[in-house]
Amino acid sequence: MTAAAPSGVVTFLFTDVEGSTRRWEADADGMCVALAAHDKVLRGAIERHGGWLFKHTGDGVCAAFASPRSAVDAAVAAQRELALPVRMGIATGEAELREGDYFGAVLNRAARVMAAGHGGQILVTESTAGLLSGVDLVDLGPRRLRDLPTAVEVFQVRAAGLRTEFPPLRTLDATPGNLRRATSSLIGRESELDEVQAAVKAHRLVTLTGVGGVGKTRLALEVAAGLADEFPDGVWMFELAAVTDPASVPDAVAAVLGITQQPAMSVSESVAAALEGRMRLLVFDNCEHVRDAAADLIEAILAQSATVRIVATSREGLGVADEQLWLVPSLDLGAGIESAAVDLFVERARSVASGFSMATTDEAEAVIEICRRLDGIPLAIELAASRLLSMTVAELRDRLDDRFRLLVGSRRGLERHHTLRHAVAWSYDHLDDAEKSLLARCSVFAGGFDLPAACAVGDCGDDLATLDLLDALVRKSLVVADRTSERTRFSMLETIRQFADEQLMTSGAAEHVGSRGLGYTTIGEQVGMAERMESVAPPGGVMLSTSTARLVDGAATLGDAELVQIKGAEEPVAAYRLLGMGEQHVARNDLTGVQPDT
Repeated sequence: MTAAAPSGVVTFLFTDVEGSTRRWEADADGMCVALAAHDKVLRGAIERHGGWLFKHTGDGVCAAFASPRSAVDAAVAAQRELALPVRMGIATGEAELREGDYFGAVLNRAARVMAAGHGGQILVTESTAGLLSGVDLVDLGPRRLRDLPTAVEVFQVRAAGLRTEFPPLRTLDATPGNLRRATSSLIGRESELDEVQAAVKAHRLVTLTGVGGVGKTRLALEVAAGLADEFPDGVWMFELAAVTDPASVPDAVAAVLGITQQPAMSVSESVAAALEGRMRLLVFDNCEHVRDAAADLIEAILAQSATVRIVATSREGLGVADEQLWLVPSLDLGAGIESAAVDLFVERARSVASGFSMATTDEAEAVIEICRRLDGIPLAIELAASRLLSMTVAELRDRLDDRFRLLVGSRRGLERHHTLRHAVAWSYDHLDDAEKSLLARCSVFAGGFDLPAACAVGDCGDDLATLDLLDALVRKSLVVADRTSERTRFSMLETIRQFADEQLMTSGAAEHVGSRGLGYTTIGEQVGMAERMESVAPPGGVMLSTSTARLVDGAATLGDAELVQIKGAEEPVAAYRLLGMGEQHVARNDLTGVQPDT
């Protein structure tokens, strides 16, 4: 039975289907059926709770109630049954009933508070909230609503069976989106910030790549914050690090945006359709472990909307059309004590040791060396600086050979950023077995290497197979390719090389790989290989190659890389020490008892 039209002080319920225009355009027949069911649910709920439905607005209704509680109960009942995403607004005040319609400021408030919400959400103004009892309300604070001169206190209704989490309200005093405020200062990225912002304006997808810990996420946050005013529909960030199942990527994005899956559409299609025509900047953070799933969703979004811009962070490009790759470099060290890397170290050091200063030349040089040996990687520098609570910079510098045990911290946030080892292992663990093997084997080349050298140690088949693996490692930000000369040279940041060398030593292949690579190394690298062989030599002997012995002894050419064992040494010492560069000098003709190692 239809209730009589209330008069005087009236509570109004306004509803609207979120994204109805896109739904009509995508499937007019389906929307026609869905809207008929929508109208039936709303009319039934309103009439059961004593309300009077006085107007249809195309894809919404306007209803009047004598009781504020009845209006809320009708809204809750309807939301539990509705299949379409419907936003609802409720306000109470005096209104004039004339010729079957209402007039008064309260109707504007009901309409504006409804427009601030999202599908599935029920919002009420303070005028209604103050008249309710026994209703669970969440105070969302005073909000400025369009065309209203003063802020309105807004509340969200919570009830069993209803969603509780929604994106920020669409109000004038809140920037749409979920971009979090940075908790630390950005140091040394001024030029990079300008370049990436320009790239986002020129390209629909910009992917920031780089080694783990180099600051991709931090730079993306700063870029997005600087461009926020150019995207009236907001900046939205999707943190994918915690998404372990690639199939869950569309669901994770839809949950942040408050988008529900539509009939006859996948979640990805529903997200893409909802973003059509929106002026939004989307930030997909940490895509490398769900690369294909993230790329598929991004392609669907870009195909549907020409006004959306996307920034992604990944240790490898996504391979999407019109993607602009932007490699985030390590912090600059060229200016020495005035460099960005040193500035970062000093600022982070003072956060744990307020009195820290580089009072002497020795301290300043120690800080520069720390930053250099850590490759200018911001994460590594920050973890190192946190050690100054209980160490001097000289002590810190002298222990960097054991950096993976040393550089741990109490950082909050992503687990893989708690230690330097975790940050590097995250990238290594996502390699396939062939990529892992080549990376570990090429770690014997401390000064870099070329394709023939990689082929010599890699056991990958022919040079094209090795090149494919090197290309993958370059794309995944673990190997750097220098193409400035006629022959491409490859190298690793020292932090990556040390981690890869650990894997090589653990595999038991260090001797074999080291001997095969000797013909492609410098004298300094030969010494390093000899020291690594020493660490795996049997008791009472030293492992070295005949080519190392000849090189250190002054021979003009390298011989073969056959391993030999020097018997009878009192303690294992590196070959170069035995052969004239250390505590005891042994002439070439004094190498009695030298036998090929089998």
